[in-house]
Amino acid sequence: MTATPLSPGRNTLPGGDLNLPTPPGLIRRFWARHPRVADLLLASMYFVPMAIALIVDALLGAGAPQGMLILNAVVVVAVSGALLFRRRAPRLVLVITALGMVAGFAEYGQGHLLPVLLALYAVAVYRDVSTAWVGFGASALLGALSVWLNEGVTFMSWVAVASQVVIMMLAATLIGVNVGNGKRYVAALVDLAAQLAAERDQQAQLARVSERARIAREMHDVVAHSLSVMVALADGANAIAPKDPERSREAMLEVASTGRSSMREMRRLLGVLAEAPETGAAVRQGGRDRREPAAVRAPLEPQPGTEQLVELVESFRAAKLPIRLEQNGRGPNNAGVQLTIYRIVQESLTNVLRYSESPTLVTVRIVATSGGVEVIVADNGLGHSPAPSQGSGRGIIGLQERVALYGGTLEAGPAANRGWRVTATMVFDPEEKA
Repeated sequence: MTATPLSPGRNTLPGGDLNLPTPPGLIRRFWARHPRVADLLLASMYFVPMAIALIVDALLGAGAPQGMLILNAVVVVAVSGALLFRRRAPRLVLVITALGMVAGFAEYGQGHLLPVLLALYAVAVYRDVSTAWVGFGASALLGALSVWLNEGVTFMSWVAVASQVVIMMLAATLIGVNVGNGKRYVAALVDLAAQLAAERDQQAQLARVSERARIAREMHDVVAHSLSVMVALADGANAIAPKDPERSREAMLEVASTGRSSMREMRRLLGVLAEAPETGAAVRQGGRDRREPAAVRAPLEPQPGTEQLVELVESFRAAKLPIRLEQNGRGPNNAGVQLTIYRIVQESLTNVLRYSESPTLVTVRIVATSGGVEVIVADNGLGHSPAPSQGSGRGIIGLQERVALYGGTLEAGPAANRGWRVTATMVFDPEEKA
């Protein structure tokens, strides 16, 4: 898992809008926002005392020889500059500080030990635990070597001083490992939260895509049904116009009514498909304001259901399609199941009107039981085999997807004797009103 650190001074994920608690402690937040200041302060804690000591020894002419003073001055400047990069290159800083400790330990041993401790801490925090322990081992050996190189050192004094050096290095490493593990653990949690937030957004996007695909099928149903009815009515009105102008007028009025109804439904569907505008009504959610899309705020007409089946069948009867509607049992309360039943009947009757040859009877049978429903639409036309150019098949595919949502199946094919038959079964909770 790749760690994703938080940006200083922020409490949101880098790629999302998931709020995180503010880090505790005013001082800790200050150092987190100003890492350069912290590095400069630590480097000054080493540079200033060592510079004062070197200047005093040079002015008084006591202590280390002139050559050792120059060597230590070079070490102080190099190590101080290296400490400024302890976050970005902690291993290189550890190498420089350890070599500086070896070079200047004889005269200013305790002073040169501080940068090594800071470097060991930085390696443990900003790299990994294994690198920290390798750095500790190498630094401990160099520290023991530096003590041994002192002139006049005895074995017992070497053991005592070297033990102190190693213990201080061990303490710095342990503190760094503890702090570093905590930082890495928090970074891993933040990264996991970012991934979950991204997955949440992806799921929401997939849901939107799925919903838009469903709406596209709705538009197909609306257009195919309405145009088929309007074409049939217009042809009928044209045929009877010379003989019965009044009936022709009624048919054209039905064409206009069907067209207006279809336009209203298509406007509603296109309004849902449209992208949300920049402005919208502000609502409170989760303790903060957010913009609600205008497409959501717009009053939407209710989706058709089983109560609209009679009106649907009458519109096809007006197109001279002989239909018998049979409904048995208590229908479902679930609006989604009702809409699916409505669309099955609508698509099936549209296909009968478009493709069936001279049907004398079209039966629409809906049989509801305590936990399911069966929808059958059958006609006795002479033929019902459209060529590929006559239909895309999207209507039946869409119906199969709708039915599958409720654990059902849909089959469409030639009937036993003649004509075409569509049979769909679904399972539902009769009391559910989703």
